[in-house]
Amino acid sequence: MLGKRHSARRIFPAVFFATCLCVTLLTAALAGPKDWENLYKQGKVDEAVAAVSAAVKARPDDATSRRWYGFLLLQKHDYQGALDQLLAARALKADGDELRLNLGMAYIGLDQSEKAIPELQQALSVHKNWAEAYYNLGTAYYLTHQLDKAVTSYQKAASLAAPNAALQNNLGLALQESGHKTQAAAALREALKLDPKNAQYAYNLGYALEEAGDYAGAGAAFTKCLSLDPNRYDVHMALADLMSSSGKETDALTHYEAATRIKPDAFTPRYNAGVLYSKLARFGKAAEAFEGAVKINPDDAEALGGLGWALYKSGKPAEGIAALEKAVAQKPSLLSAWLNLGTAYTVEGKNADAIGAWETVLKFDPKQLAAAINLGNLYYQAKDYAKSAAAYRTAVGIDPKSADAYYGLGLAYSKQTRTDEAIAQYKKAIELNPKMVAAHNNLGAEYENKRLIEEAKAEYRKALEIEPDNADAKHNLERFKETPAPTNGSHPS
Repeated sequence: MLGKRHSARRIFPAVFFATCLCVTLLTAALAGPKDWENLYKQGKVDEAVAAVSAAVKARPDDATSRRWYGFLLLQKHDYQGALDQLLAARALKADGDELRLNLGMAYIGLDQSEKAIPELQQALSVHKNWAEAYYNLGTAYYLTHQLDKAVTSYQKAASLAAPNAALQNNLGLALQESGHKTQAAAALREALKLDPKNAQYAYNLGYALEEAGDYAGAGAAFTKCLSLDPNRYDVHMALADLMSSSGKETDALTHYEAATRIKPDAFTPRYNAGVLYSKLARFGKAAEAFEGAVKINPDDAEALGGLGWALYKSGKPAEGIAALEKAVAQKPSLLSAWLNLGTAYTVEGKNADAIGAWETVLKFDPKQLAAAINLGNLYYQAKDYAKSAAAYRTAVGIDPKSADAYYGLGLAYSKQTRTDEAIAQYKKAIELNPKMVAAHNNLGAEYENKRLIEEAKAEYRKALEIEPDNADAKHNLERFKETPAPTNGSHPS
């Protein structure tokens, strides 16, 4: 059976940090308000940037202007420009806790968090109990995968700052990745409580609850996320996977189809919908879904295999077999496609191809009982009784409690006139499945071969007790009613 595709594609949510990393408005070392300061306070950031840029050009050795320039560029997310100005200010002998905090922010923005850490630590050595610095330090630690330190820094920031949704969100993510699932969910729940209209916080909470095994809570959080942002592909995928794993295939399909509408070129929701439709035996719909997946990725062997089986089961055997053959050509080790090919070849009477397929299945998975039994059946039909017996023996080795395997082995031994061995196999089959009519009938026939007529008739009667209209057992027993019982142990004619 094909399995759904999860997210390499969605195993981990995209790391989401609140984008409002803390920077500090500069007030120290200013003789008086400047034009750019007034503009910034009026919310005119672009005009403030233009004004301070002109000031820096006019007086490139003015450290205060450069510090302001760096600060304002941080507001524009121009992290490289901000870093250049802040480092220039430092070179002009300007320093301080605000400068170091803002340098840390610039380094984090440039994905150089390892350089941010010492700047932020130095800021905290000067300005202790500074919530903003602890917040940014937590982020730098998180981004350098120092999760325990990230948690500690975020917790310190939370103890110092007013309630802050972004801080609780980031604390939750750090706790989650460090394995503290219950605490993570609590922090993320607090983030959503503080900012109930933030769809990303709802998503992060849902993911954390799912990881913690609270599937009902996860579903509620993901559903809230969709109520805030109905076009979230990742949330539809998360809900679909959650519903599918809970056995709610119809609900899962609703979300996979919604994800497909949002991202028509996405492979995974189409593929997963095909898997679920196949599971529900809605093979026409499965074929449509797999066809869509194959159009997106024509060389995906699993999708080709799923398409092949769906086409075959929806009444298109030639097309189905062709797709399955293409799947195993693309990926020769694809067991699910070989299993389905073996079945299709067998049903279509392509016995030589079926034998090859079942042998391949056993090569890749020597414990496949159905493959061994089917192989035994096909060799039996081909009158190669030695190979048939070998395949059934393999089946017995795979499952010593398989009545079908013992029955098949009995058939092969019967054809090889290995009567005692055949009797032993039929008896074992009956021991495992007392209602196996064919085993009773064939055991009776082998008893006849040994001239054990009463024992033979007893087996025929047992077969008819189980299935009164069984033609073979009826015929065998009626022969004794029409013909006097053989004497001297002679074999019935």
